[in-house]
Amino acid sequence: MPVAAINLKVIGELRALQGAGAPVVLAELIDLFLKDAAVHVSRLRESVASRDGRAFERTALALKGSCGNLGAQAMSRMCADLQALGHASDWARAGELLPGLEEEFREVSRELEAEKRG
Repeated sequence: MPVAAINLKVIGELRALQGAGAPVVLAELIDLFLKDAAVHVSRLRESVASRDGRAFERTALALKGSCGNLGAQAMSRMCADLQALGHASDWARAGELLPGLEEEFREVSRELEAEKRG
């Protein structure tokens, strides 16, 4: 069985908050994450191209936190690696890892869309 891109325990906890009357609507959180994450991934690509270490590092950090909030743990770890590479201005390695992040984001997106449908 393939490893899930998202931790279903985290999704379950978010669903439980929603059921407990908290103003958490899982579908809205997922939509917000997908929109923001797409922008962050695009900014990472742009930052690699322009060799902007500060923007790259900040963007990877922001995306890392968002991923963790929705249980995209592998993607979060990839962002941590990219954050360190941005800090070190290791553009060759960052350019090598970025396509893997993009692929993981596609898988995370598919799984989160499925979670929205219930």
